[in-house]
Amino acid sequence: MMTELTRENMEVHQVIRLVASIQRVQDNLLDQYARVNWGLTSGQLRLLLALVPGRPVSGRELARRLFTDPANVSGLLRRLAGKGLISMHESPTDRRVQLVSLTPSGEEIQAEHWKRRQGELASYEYLRSLPAEERSELLQSLLRYATHLIGRERVEELLDAVEEEVRHHGPDTHESARRVRVGPES
Repeated sequence: MMTELTRENMEVHQVIRLVASIQRVQDNLLDQYARVNWGLTSGQLRLLLALVPGRPVSGRELARRLFTDPANVSGLLRRLAGKGLISMHESPTDRRVQLVSLTPSGEEIQAEHWKRRQGELASYEYLRSLPAEERSELLQSLLRYATHLIGRERVEELLDAVEEEVRHHGPDTHESARRVRVGPES
């Protein structure tokens, strides 16, 4: 059955295609950035960035943070452990659970990423160049879209993780900086 070609339908399809294209470009740029700088894949770098120094987490928790399957994470963990960037050890409360921690080498990559990211990743430069009101409107639209797709609770968890990463690693973070709150569900 053919959907009637209306302005609304056209805009919906354009938004979906643009979001998908932006994600592919971001993935390709991050993959190149991770490979050139550290010999990593974008997935390996994302996993390193999802860890907080001094706070071991389970592979299952990492999978949840990365919106992926635990089986995908286990392969990344093996490769990163082989490179000496993470360590894995048994949980003191549950022998079946392996906890993952950054090694000093993994922490160095994280710190270097936070220093380089703004200059080497074009998306940071572009988004910082937007007028504050336009950037805020874009963020609010994306928050509503993400809330629809993954739910308010997951969006809140994602924003909490971003805030923790920025506060831990961001040298330009000011006490006055606060993460955005998800608005009422619509």
